[in-house]
Amino acid sequence: MGRLDEKKKKKRIALLDAAYDLFTSKGVAETSISDIVQRAEMAKGTFYLYFKDKNEIQMELIKRKAGELFSVVREKLVYDGSASLEDTVIRLVDIIIEELREDKSLLEFISKNLHWGVFHHVILEGGNEVSDSFYDWYTKLVQSSGRQFRNHELMIYMIVELVNATCYNVILYQEPVALAELKEELFHLIPVIINNQECTG
Repeated sequence: MGRLDEKKKKKRIALLDAAYDLFTSKGVAETSISDIVQRAEMAKGTFYLYFKDKNEIQMELIKRKAGELFSVVREKLVYDGSASLEDTVIRLVDIIIEELREDKSLLEFISKNLHWGVFHHVILEGGNEVSDSFYDWYTKLVQSSGRQFRNHELMIYMIVELVNATCYNVILYQEPVALAELKEELFHLIPVIINNQECTG
């Protein structure tokens, strides 16, 4: 990468970092492009060299943060081939929950913005190098189970969305139950989702 390309990359990252700080502190609606460039210490015109509008930088951040989260999960989850698919996915979910518990700003940002379109692009279509590795890993995990599923992409989406939807209030407000109790319930539901997606006969 040349010096000019490296400089452009740094500016783009600075804009993304500034936007994330503001989105998670003020909220997306309350943050303007002027706020972002001021935080990044750049001219307003510079923003439009990298992003079309605030929505585009928001979508890029969602993809980036979701991709980073799944990259961490993949690194921490050691699969030795002896655990069942259910046990491995439960371990995956446990890591996601703990990562979100440690970073409540990330929890709020992802919970408010992770929808099917983003999930499909980042995790399933390979929106970046991070998600490519996660999707490859997940596909190999399913294949190594020796089982057939109607739609293994929908299966992981349902599990991630279940975690996303149920953990928000529990992690932030400890309502309606403690996190340990929620985990227990989630870990009972995950095998049900997997078994319901499995082809029979």
